[in-house]
Amino acid sequence: MNKKVFAGVLTAVMAVSSSFMSYADSVGVAPGQNSPEEITAISGVVTAGGTDSQGGAVTAGEGSNQGSTVTAGEASSPSAAVTAGGNASSGGTVTVGGSQNAGPMASQTSSGVVGAGLAGSSMGSGGPGVSGISQVSRGVDGFAGTVQNPIVTVTGTYTYDQMSQDIQELSSRYSGKMQVNTIGTTHDGRSLYEIIVGNPSAEKHVLIHAGIHAREYMTPLLVMKQMEYGLYFYNSGSFEGRSLSDMFNQVAVHFVPMVNPDGISISQKGINGIRSGALQESVRQCYNNDVSSGRTSMAFERYLQYWKANGRGVDLNQNFPANWEQVTSASFPSYATYKGQGPVSEPESQALYNLMDSRSWSAAISYHSMGNIIYWDYTGNTVYDQSLDLANAISARTGYRLAGSSGHGGFKDWLQIKEGPVPSLTLEVGSVSCPMPVTEFTDVWNRNKDVWAALMKWAMEH
Repeated sequence: MNKKVFAGVLTAVMAVSSSFMSYADSVGVAPGQNSPEEITAISGVVTAGGTDSQGGAVTAGEGSNQGSTVTAGEASSPSAAVTAGGNASSGGTVTVGGSQNAGPMASQTSSGVVGAGLAGSSMGSGGPGVSGISQVSRGVDGFAGTVQNPIVTVTGTYTYDQMSQDIQELSSRYSGKMQVNTIGTTHDGRSLYEIIVGNPSAEKHVLIHAGIHAREYMTPLLVMKQMEYGLYFYNSGSFEGRSLSDMFNQVAVHFVPMVNPDGISISQKGINGIRSGALQESVRQCYNNDVSSGRTSMAFERYLQYWKANGRGVDLNQNFPANWEQVTSASFPSYATYKGQGPVSEPESQALYNLMDSRSWSAAISYHSMGNIIYWDYTGNTVYDQSLDLANAISARTGYRLAGSSGHGGFKDWLQIKEGPVPSLTLEVGSVSCPMPVTEFTDVWNRNKDVWAALMKWAMEH
């Protein structure tokens, strides 16, 4: 094969392999349909391999189309395959196709195995009735597979009620490996959950929380998937040469998957997401004030979709005692950027505040959206070196770039300057504005699926 043909084949193989990798029990989003990255395709059919190949093919456009996405599995390509091997590979293939995988929400997902040419890869496969495409091992992790019969499923609007049910079912399935605590109650009467995975009496403890901003409700789904992933491979998995069961014995991971369930319910369901009549009235007043002040011109229903605050119109990530007086804030309760009447004035921020003051912590991660970026520093950070070291470790897994923080009143900011400071990061996931479409979850999951394990490893070493 000449060099030009080989280069073209390699590019196509890498593009298709990347499009399918590591979807972990999620919906069957078809490659090329609103995917985070566009794949530039060449026209015609590329045959991957020489005389020793199995005839794998990539269908990548037709005629003179030079800008289409790679299509693998439509009617004209019922069983296209990509061989991505090499001497050291296991000869993995991507098998996609048939009329049963007709679109992003198809209930029947064709079985698929993704092989990335890594020696020792641990492969799994999905099939009809199994939602998802297999994970791809990096060659060093022993838990890169598919969670069979997952409880947490990918959806565009992962609700508080669904999360609560999932927590109950996970607790039943993985009893002895997790502990569920209620750390507070919201204005609208919803419980705030803390789930401890691992040994509650471990020497070290780390926190992962999400959903503090209402419209960023993909992050609770991510954290719940991370938690189930860790529970499923608790006894059988390993991470960078360490047994997961041993890691969980030394480091307990505390998950607070949805800090702001009232606000998330507003963003997902509108005014009917709130049960209290008094709170509904306060939400309407927020809208009237925002319209009168020129902060929004959107219709009420659309305005609520972009809700960021809690049920009382307070931005929870501006409600912590990190130079709270200097927060640039709206002057009244609003869908966004109102810091509250005082630091930690809200039950949700109080719950996190009390949790972090309840014990000594090794590290904490706050999940937000969007930007594919890690905020790791803050003015007066007394755990500067540790936070930077942690940021570099997590960046190595996610590929996210690093940046400092310029605002005030944030949870991470408070942790870095409080008495008994905690190395902390804010991870901004996703590349489009919130609320993010479900198609964005592929990339978010691929980058973040093992962040919890990397956090545990970092804690063990520091």
